[in-house]
Amino acid sequence: MEYAGDFEVWQYAVFTGVFFTSCFLQGVIGFGAGAFGIPLLYFSGFEIDTAIAAITIASMTQSGIGAWKLSDSIVWRATIRPGLIRILFILPGVLALDYLNNFGDSPEESRQLIQQSIGVVLILIVISRGFIKLESQEELPVIWEYIAFSISGVMLGFIGMGGPAVALWVMCQPWNAKQSRGFLFAMLFYGMIPLAILLVWKFGATSALGLTLGVMGLPVVFLGTALGIRVGNKLERQRLQRYALVALFLIGISAILRPYLMS
Repeated sequence: MEYAGDFEVWQYAVFTGVFFTSCFLQGVIGFGAGAFGIPLLYFSGFEIDTAIAAITIASMTQSGIGAWKLSDSIVWRATIRPGLIRILFILPGVLALDYLNNFGDSPEESRQLIQQSIGVVLILIVISRGFIKLESQEELPVIWEYIAFSISGVMLGFIGMGGPAVALWVMCQPWNAKQSRGFLFAMLFYGMIPLAILLVWKFGATSALGLTLGVMGLPVVFLGTALGIRVGNKLERQRLQRYALVALFLIGISAILRPYLMS
C-alpha cells in the first residue's frame, strides 16, 4: 500500500467502515473507538501511526463535544494536574512506538512485534474493564493519580489507547455519572492535540496523512456517534459492554497468534 494519499476505492471503503464502526461502538458503550479502530486499520495495511493519527481526530471530536455538553459538571481545576501528567508521558510512548517501528532486521519483523504488542494491550484492556472491580473512595492517595495518568500517557503515545487507566482511576472517585463522564471527556480531549503534534513530529508524512483522513472522515464520526448514542440509550448497556469485551479479546488473541499462524 502506498502512503502518499493515492488510495484505491476499496481502501477508502475499509477506512470508512472501520471509522463508522469504531465511533458507533464508542457511542453505544462509551469506550472502544481506539481499541477497535486502530488494530483493524493496522491489520488492514495502514501504517500504525497513520491509524493512530486518524482515530485521534475522531476521539478529539467526540471528547470535545462531550466535554462541552457536560461542562457544568466538570470541576476544571481538578483536571489540570492529571491532564499535565498524562501529556508529559505521551512522549515516552511515542518514542517506544518509534523504536518498535525500526526494530528487527526487516519491516515485516517490526510489524509483527507491533501487532503482538497491540494484542497484549487489548487483552489488558479486557482484563481491566471486565475483571477488576473497584469501589469509590472519598480520598484516593495521590500516588495512584500519578500511576494511572503516567500509564495512560505512555499507552496513548505508544498505541493510541490511553483511556482504560483513566477510566479505572475515575471509578475510584466519589463522583456521579455526569461528573465521571465529563472528566473522562476532558482528559481525552487534552491528550489528543499533543499526541497529534508528536506523531507528526516523529513520523512525518504518514501521521499527517492520518490526520487528513481523520478530518475527511468527520461526517462519518458524527453519523456513527449519533446512531451509537441512540442505540445505546435503547439497549441494555451492560450486555453490550460484555459483547464488546469479547470482541476485543478475540482481536487481541488474533493479533498475538497471527504471525505464528501465517508463518
